Amino acid sequence: MSTSEATQGTAIAALEAARNEAQVRAQGSLLGERRAAVARLVMIAMFAVVATVGGHTDLLQTAVGFVYTLFALTTIVIVHRVRVARPELSRWRPVMVTVVDFTLITTMAFLDLRRGEPFSPAQHAVSAAILISFAVVRTSLWHVVQSVAFAIGTHAALAGCAGTLATQGTMFVLVGLGLVGFMVALTNRAIGPMFQGLRQRDNLTRFMPRQVAERIIAAGPEALAPIEREVTVLFSDIRGFTAMSEGLSPREVLAMLDDYFGRMGQIVKGHDGVIGKFLGDGLLAFWGVPDRLSDHAHRAVKAARDMRRAVDELNQHRERHGLAPIAIGIGIHTGLVAAGMLGGVLQAEYTVIGDAVNVASRIESLTKEHHVDLLISETTWSQLPGPQVGERLDSVEDPWPKAADRPLHDVVGLARHRAPCGQR
Repeated sequence: MSTSEATQGTAIAALEAARNEAQVRAQGSLLGERRAAVARLVMIAMFAVVATVGGHTDLLQTAVGFVYTLFALTTIVIVHRVRVARPELSRWRPVMVTVVDFTLITTMAFLDLRRGEPFSPAQHAVSAAILISFAVVRTSLWHVVQSVAFAIGTHAALAGCAGTLATQGTMFVLVGLGLVGFMVALTNRAIGPMFQGLRQRDNLTRFMPRQVAERIIAAGPEALAPIEREVTVLFSDIRGFTAMSEGLSPREVLAMLDDYFGRMGQIVKGHDGVIGKFLGDGLLAFWGVPDRLSDHAHRAVKAARDMRRAVDELNQHRERHGLAPIAIGIGIHTGLVAAGMLGGVLQAEYTVIGDAVNVASRIESLTKEHHVDLLISETTWSQLPGPQVGERLDSVEDPWPKAADRPLHDVVGLARHRAPCGQR
């Protein structure tokens, strides 16, 4: 693929990600409009109670209130019938709703003034503040600006008609509405990055420990930039999985794998490892990136030991339910890899590539030949702290030379790891 084609693909992926972001915000806006519709009815009820208690209603105001109530009820029906929000509609529909809201509450106040009633700045200010708050979840900052402009403009117009525009109270209310709008605008602007941060956090915690994901988010995109580093790679898979799954339904196979990978994934992340990917019945994990870990080899081996223990516990559970036991093979190797994000912005995953990954996979496959469940390369073994209990089994040539005109890679020493007394 040419450079221009790759760039075009990246641009398309970024555009699709932006569309997904707009869709998420539109859906959030729809949920907000549903709550706002209920709040609108509560505000109408508040108007009705105040007017009834004060006895300041006439036929025209009753008609306006009836129209506003019908509008509120219609809005509730519409927003609850919409199942999937459309970003383009989430931009202009709130504009129409805001115009109707401010028109009706201002009309009610003008009718009071026409009847000779004094202007109630508190009532209008509270109503306007409620309507401004509706813009918190709306998709665009301009929805907030529009609401604030209507609030300040209509209040100033009413105060002008009442002859109180130049008073200290009116100035206080106008400044207060502006401050409310400013705070709502800040909240509105924070919603977009919040959604993005939640999605990024959710994506990262799928394959790495939460504390590592938090540090990466705090450090920014540079934390996941491509690097070359020595890491420890672990491969594992389920022995005889094909034969085992032949007698099971697809649902039962997926349930078994979900239970198995759920346990293994928690163990890997519990030892500060990263889950590279699930490969059918196999698992790729690694230690040392993106966080630099000086004891990555030791952490990988401890995780493998816990994985063996977890399989024993899982088999006890399966035996009680009359199910066949699970046997696994684990291969561990330490070496240089290239690490970074792959897959573009839509399906990005953090992974490692290089000879060390291939060697770890080869070591895992050799567990079948040696009839053991855990093999560790000599490179990894040499980095383990303190005395370790194990047995050197074999020396195997690496079948992936770095170049065709060079001899095969260094011999990989294999050791069958034995846990210290009392551990499995």
